[in-house]
Amino acid sequence: MIVILTLLCSLAFFHFFGKALKKKPAVLYGICILLSLVSIFYPREGGLPFLDFFFKKIMQRGVLAGSLFIWVMLAPVLPRSFSGRKTIYLLRGEMAICASLITLAHNLAFGGKYFGALFLGQGHISLMELHAAIVSCLMILLLIPLTITSFQTVRRKMQGKSWKKLQNWSYLFYLLLYLHIFFIYQGALIRGKGEYFFTLMLYSFLFGFYGFLRIRQYRMQKESKEKKAFPLLRIAGILPIVCLFLSGFYSAGKYRAALEANVDKIRAQETVAESKGSAETEAEKKGSAESTGSGEDKSDASEKATEAAGDKASENSSNGSSDSKADANSASGAYKDGEYLGKASAYNGNVEVKVTISGGKITAIDIVKTKDDEEYFFDAQKKVIPEILEKQSTDVDAVAGATTSSEGIAHAVQKALEQAKQ
Repeated sequence: MIVILTLLCSLAFFHFFGKALKKKPAVLYGICILLSLVSIFYPREGGLPFLDFFFKKIMQRGVLAGSLFIWVMLAPVLPRSFSGRKTIYLLRGEMAICASLITLAHNLAFGGKYFGALFLGQGHISLMELHAAIVSCLMILLLIPLTITSFQTVRRKMQGKSWKKLQNWSYLFYLLLYLHIFFIYQGALIRGKGEYFFTLMLYSFLFGFYGFLRIRQYRMQKESKEKKAFPLLRIAGILPIVCLFLSGFYSAGKYRAALEANVDKIRAQETVAESKGSAETEAEKKGSAESTGSGEDKSDASEKATEAAGDKASENSSNGSSDSKADANSASGAYKDGEYLGKASAYNGNVEVKVTISGGKITAIDIVKTKDDEEYFFDAQKKVIPEILEKQSTDVDAVAGATTSSEGIAHAVQKALEQAKQ
């Protein structure tokens, strides 16, 4: 739905303001740069709902840039009867430059995580995200010369054949753009985000429709009399996408099962390590108690007599002290007051939390560090943390579509609570 809305709004914008923007394209580029800068530094929380939707869902996620690239792609092949074709065709150069500038915000918003994992080995990304990152690098290499030569001042200085030959690389760029979208959304579907299926189908239809129209246009120019080829071309344009979907969804279950098995294995290893550490701690305490008892046996008789005489005198005082300590524990709750850190495995690595105990109860849970995707992790965070605070327990249900992130948060909180136990 967001993609359709963005496509329609961007088309309407260029339709109504196209003539003015054609005369002063620098104003348009300035607006795009400003929106990109705001998008890069836009706060994660605390914004207005409309601004959150525009900058987080449309700008940062590349939906606006992708929509502009789609219009630029479709401009030469749309039927002449389409009312918006003339506007798009005349402004396709300016639209391509705007899309390239806005792409900067998208890459800076998500590139730190994906490119860091790809080139520096920092963090962990899934197989689909790895493919998307590699495709992004190839797209950037193509986008730089294509964008520069889209400016009118540069284009006028080039020979027509040289410019056209260079712009032919845009076909490869469109293919890479679809693959990038496919890998990103397929990764979301693997994580259980079923609502992205329609969006991926829509992108597949748009790119498949372009492929069909482009092949159809080519065949009409070469063999205008061969009308029987059109049904075959229609099948040829759609069949690869159908096959791609079938193979993708066939492998989705395997990817998800492998991921969950890996997370379970890591958590099992953590549990074994904790049990081993607890056993060693108990053994140390037992040895310390035995050595203390041995020292007492070697004390002289007069010291024992003195202790025996003092035991009775201090009995009432001890009992009173013990009673008051028990009362304090019961009043303060199950945990010691303070702030405790806990860490556990989540989807893209470890998640670290800070748990605040006040009055023996859990009063606050803050996320210190996470490498999970912001969208999916936020879905888990906004549901799991309030439930833990309400129930005062980590025995809460996971969020559908963000199961691994939900369990990671709960396990991390549990680790922190183990430190706070009295």
